[in-house]
Amino acid sequence: MSAKARTVIVIVLYVLGALSARADLDLSPTVEVKNMERVPMSHVVFHDGATSITYQPPRGWSVSGSHDSAALDITDHPQAKAYIQSAPRVRIPAFDDKALQLFQQNPRLLGLPRGAKDIQITAVTANPLVIDGHPTLEVDLNYSFFGQKCARSLILCDRKGAEVSFVLDSLAPDFTMLSAMFRRSLFSIENL
Repeated sequence: MSAKARTVIVIVLYVLGALSARADLDLSPTVEVKNMERVPMSHVVFHDGATSITYQPPRGWSVSGSHDSAALDITDHPQAKAYIQSAPRVRIPAFDDKALQLFQQNPRLLGLPRGAKDIQITAVTANPLVIDGHPTLEVDLNYSFFGQKCARSLILCDRKGAEVSFVLDSLAPDFTMLSAMFRRSLFSIENL
């Protein structure tokens, strides 16, 4: 077998392994209601095989989604959106200096909408919060989208060889308040 063929096989096995790391995490949300001292409390449940991952979104935010992505609709701010997404750890090594350089050289890797302009990374913070024991990297940025000033927070969580990203997009004037609400809700995640 040639060296080129071995290299191709190694790459294919690596990609398949990365995809299988993500295959068990299912972000299709189901809502569970429990009575806590006679008060009904609801939370969202995702699944990783037989393990239930629980999450309490901010009050008034609704959750919908599919296997790879959960979307949070923010009732009082229809132009804002939050996402929880799963990705194999093949796109960016999120927790080293090379990733920071990559983000700075090509901020489009941060998943901004097509048509975003005037992109400016405003902060990159290693471990701004620990989500259920997993390290994180946060990238905050500002951009313009069809003439409106917008902001985005992207928190990457290193989870068992795959990344889970927590993204908030909003108009710039609403960003500080919504970001604080979203970040507080991430402390409620259990069994990630």
